[in-house]
Amino acid sequence: MFNSPIIDLALTLSFTYFSLSLTVSTIHEYLSALLNKRGEYLKNAIECLLFDQDWKQIAEKLYNNPNITSLKKDLNSLPSYIPAGNFAAALMDQFKDDKNIILDMNKIRDVLTDDGIAAQVGISAGIRKLLLNFYERAQGDLQSFQKQIETFYNSAMDRASGVYKRSSQLIVFIISVVICASLNVDTINIVNKLWGNQEALKHTADNLQTVVKQVNEKGYNPKTDTIKFEASKVTVIKNIPADTSKNAPNGKKVAQQISTVSTFLVSSGIPVGWTAQNTPDLKGKTFCQSLLSLLIKITGLLLTAIALMLGAPFWFDLINKIVSLRAAGKKPEEEATTPTKNTTVTVKPVG
Repeated sequence: MFNSPIIDLALTLSFTYFSLSLTVSTIHEYLSALLNKRGEYLKNAIECLLFDQDWKQIAEKLYNNPNITSLKKDLNSLPSYIPAGNFAAALMDQFKDDKNIILDMNKIRDVLTDDGIAAQVGISAGIRKLLLNFYERAQGDLQSFQKQIETFYNSAMDRASGVYKRSSQLIVFIISVVICASLNVDTINIVNKLWGNQEALKHTADNLQTVVKQVNEKGYNPKTDTIKFEASKVTVIKNIPADTSKNAPNGKKVAQQISTVSTFLVSSGIPVGWTAQNTPDLKGKTFCQSLLSLLIKITGLLLTAIALMLGAPFWFDLINKIVSLRAAGKKPEEEATTPTKNTTVTVKPVG
């Protein structure tokens, strides 16, 4: 009942969008690291954590603290990611005595409540009010005080991340268009070719369902893990570190990922690439007919690019729903466990 060509086609398209969304994300990370845009945006976000003039001076001190300078790729770059622990440790370093030892909670309270001591340390009233709130919640516990700072930082960075993603939408769309055009990933062409050969469509969907099932069994999490595509297999790489300039992909890896994703899609039976079968045949057509064919091709490429804007997590979630529907129910005992090591899934190419 649920093994219909429509579901097979939905699975095929969703997996195509998912794999290409991963590639677009990798390219975007590469360009952001290359131009240091993420690092500049992060610094600006930290400087604007509090609408307080003195906070910018403290933010400058934080950026010169070893807990943050250690995250730089080189002396002239800015870290593109600062973990909450590093930020909190750098801020706590502002509460050190002459012997370079962090003050105890009683002395921190004095700094936050005494105007004279606060002026010596260089902490304004607005910053003191915020930190005093954290101090009261911590109830005299130094680790809890630092944890309050981390929670505040994570919350602020979640908001900043959302703004950053929205501001990057145009760049992501341009990357998506370039990828779709270079690999000829045309949604209309994929639908027409596979719908016209439903036996091949079912074979492709079966193959992709096997890949998805095995990837899920390896505990893939689109928010923390990634997938490495090869000609006839995919490897789940677990627990990728949060993005920093040091972890950013290089040009060689980006080019390799574009090539391997394309090869994988072709071997899975998805009609992509600039082959004669996937290119409009303009021979013997009138000008109007040729123009219509080109418009359909452009529309198909743009549809794919727009789909990639939704991101890999969205498509992976939809893929799992389609696979569950296609399988008409998954047994509870088949739920996957979550391993911590990288794993490889070998797939059978479509002949």
